Amino acid sequence: MSVPFVVVSDFDGTITERDLVVALTTRFNPANQTVVDQINARQLHLKEGLEILFQTLPSADRSTYESFLRNEAIFRTGFHRFERLLEDARIPFYIVSNGLDFMLNAVLGENSPHAVRMANQARFDGEVIQIGWQYPCTPPCPGGCGLCKHAVVEELRRRYQAPVVFIGDGVTDFNGALHADTVFARSRLADFLEQAGKPYIPFDSFDDIMTQLFVPVEGGAS
Repeated sequence: MSVPFVVVSDFDGTITERDLVVALTTRFNPANQTVVDQINARQLHLKEGLEILFQTLPSADRSTYESFLRNEAIFRTGFHRFERLLEDARIPFYIVSNGLDFMLNAVLGENSPHAVRMANQARFDGEVIQIGWQYPCTPPCPGGCGLCKHAVVEELRRRYQAPVVFIGDGVTDFNGALHADTVFARSRLADFLEQAGKPYIPFDSFDDIMTQLFVPVEGGAS
């Protein structure tokens, strides 16, 4: 079945109001803020930075982390309406996060009504949290992504033979956004795209995105 487009959305700071990776790792080890600042300044590769951050969190406290995430998570306005609209329109929807899978499951529940989830794998079998990297960088990505959103965008475009709409907010989204067909951006991602000369559509809520993606089509505009 052909589709008009595929939607890829970041999770932390995009679907949720707060970046939960930052909230979690700095709440349980405040010294991690230095590493977060280095990642955001693009002074430290994301993959290396994430390994440093999560290796400060003992595996034995998993249930405490999950409770914290559920309590801290606030969904960005319109997200659930947006997901239902994509499901009704049979448009593929991928939540692609450089966070860890247990974090998405804690916030979204074990099952999602429509979205496919892609995230790094959390391993709790050691003394501290270890990360399984399941989505490596491929050329021409320069590497260091952890979960390579550039590679994901290219793979989904090939798989569906359709344009990719990308939604994001931060440094982890930059390589994916650069190679998407349409980009909705806010916060640091918008700043990075401005500097790179990559066109994007600003947004504050998922209602903004729905208006841009669906109202012109429903109204018959070209």
